[in-house]
Amino acid sequence: MVKAATAQFVAAPAGVLCAELGETPRLDERTGELIWTDITAGMVHFGDVNGDGIELVRSLNVGAMSGPVTPLPEAGAGWIMAKEGGIAHLAQDGTVAILAAPEAGHPTAFNDGVADPAGNLWAGSMGRNGILGAGRLWCFDTNGSATVALEGIGISNGLDFTADGRTAYYVDTTTGTLERLDIGPAGTITGRHCIVTFLPGEGDPDGLVLDDEGCIWVAMWDGWAVRRYSPGGELLAVVSVPVARPTAVCFAGGLLVITTCSGWLPEDWKQNQPDAGRLFTARVGASGPPARSYRGPLAIALPSEGENG
Repeated sequence: MVKAATAQFVAAPAGVLCAELGETPRLDERTGELIWTDITAGMVHFGDVNGDGIELVRSLNVGAMSGPVTPLPEAGAGWIMAKEGGIAHLAQDGTVAILAAPEAGHPTAFNDGVADPAGNLWAGSMGRNGILGAGRLWCFDTNGSATVALEGIGISNGLDFTADGRTAYYVDTTTGTLERLDIGPAGTITGRHCIVTFLPGEGDPDGLVLDDEGCIWVAMWDGWAVRRYSPGGELLAVVSVPVARPTAVCFAGGLLVITTCSGWLPEDWKQNQPDAGRLFTARVGASGPPARSYRGPLAIALPSEGENG
């Protein structure tokens, strides 16, 4: 059998706003708005999807190190977010209330996360100042309990779940791999399987999303691309991005949305990447669902030190 050729696509700029570290795009099903963050600027942005473009509607300043934003189920209820200081509630007016500080006392910061089909929130951290192995992947379940699902992580990054919630795909960027995780009861991972090992020069795996066919789209930091893989790890498509550092991806229906980074680029790179930090979009012949909601209480019980934390 002859292997099918890898599909090729090209992403185009979709908005004028330039982020230092654009990240974690989400489509909020309640409003139809796209949400994305600028982590180091401490900003959460909201935009309308018009055709292949994104029009900025408003921005909220939530303080330094703004991590992933996950909708709450009810209209007007705001969002839950993982940020510097802990897990927080973000209200419509931009008020931020810390709900729990699971990483207190650890040299870490939250980086990426997502809700699973059951409504549990999973959020991972990374070590500060280049400290490797300090990161952890947490699960905040629908009963309000917190569990450490993985430890010893370098940079906890892309994560998404299959529709039945029994499988997840995960990236610890420092390993240069894409993993398939077997998911047990809330907060438990019963198996880990490497399905892709990225080669030198391909870039570092960053944020990811699953499409409606169960395939995985991975943003490649320093790789100038987003890549699509089958559940078994076969490369199916490459989306070329005209900036070096795509960071994360989501679907707005049939539109692939890509966040990028403008910070920390070498000077000679900056001159050749005037669109770094902008949103990009591409029509890739695939679609994906909107963001899932966190369906747990805003009162979160942390494990005692030594028990799980």
